[in-house]
Amino acid sequence: SLRLTQHAQAAIGAFSLGLFNTFSQAGFKADFTAGHSFGELTALWAAGVLTEQDYMYLACQRGQAMAKPVEDGFDAGAMAAVIGDTKIIVQDVAVLQDVVIANDNSSQQLVVAGSQSAITAAVTQLTAKGHRVIPLPVSAAFHTEFVAHAQQPFAKAIDKIDFSLPNIPVFSNTTAQAHNESVRDIKDNFKKHLLAPVRFKEQLENIYDAGGRIFIEFGPKNILTQFVNDIFKDKADVVSIAVNGQANKSADMQLRQAAVQMAVLGLSLEDIDPYVANQRPVAAVKKSPLAMKLSGASYVSDKTQQ
Repeated sequence: SLRLTQHAQAAIGAFSLGLFNTFSQAGFKADFTAGHSFGELTALWAAGVLTEQDYMYLACQRGQAMAKPVEDGFDAGAMAAVIGDTKIIVQDVAVLQDVVIANDNSSQQLVVAGSQSAITAAVTQLTAKGHRVIPLPVSAAFHTEFVAHAQQPFAKAIDKIDFSLPNIPVFSNTTAQAHNESVRDIKDNFKKHLLAPVRFKEQLENIYDAGGRIFIEFGPKNILTQFVNDIFKDKADVVSIAVNGQANKSADMQLRQAAVQMAVLGLSLEDIDPYVANQRPVAAVKKSPLAMKLSGASYVSDKTQQ
């Protein structure tokens, strides 16, 4: 159930918000924000365009709007990631029937979208041309006309919310540029977001040109961090950090490790965990003069020690 769009987007939104708030209360400040697909909503909130309440409202509304209609035989489309030389992939996709590029993610990955049957055929054809193709477990062909059923209800939800001007530049998936200084334009641009391709690679390159060097991913997993590493593989001055990169490792430990990495890089962070019950002692514990420190060697036989 959690993987269904109407639930997954709200869950990802709440988790991303919690991670960002945790670091913000410790003093973290971003110079730019950007997201991928649903993440652009988070980027707008993190830059002050939306209140926290309005952000969660739109996160839920977006997920519900994008849920697959219950009509019999409705084809919401499908998507597949294509890995390889993107210049060659673009040429090979151009000759396919009813298939478009929905995401330009990195130097080595594009995502194609189309009807269920078109993507099934595309997987076979692109694989035969030597590309690595991975069908994606999504409920629709996002960022194409296949989710037109979601665009109008989500646009109505956007109209109910008061947007503010961003306090830092927010880079758009749709234009790959920073949103301009007009609340109306930001709203209008974001209403088109569901149907427009994601220009993530170009977006990040523009952030680099604007001075961005440390890219921090707030949210589950490390997919965007991998894109950053690929896009800037030839840039020695770029650092990427995923706050919750590994699904099979302690989320708490990863958060603390990310905080350490940021501190080493010179970012201003205070206490990352003000809620910890047990504070570390600030003075050494006074020891009895009779206390003797024992090492592991005290407990093993001569044979084992050798």
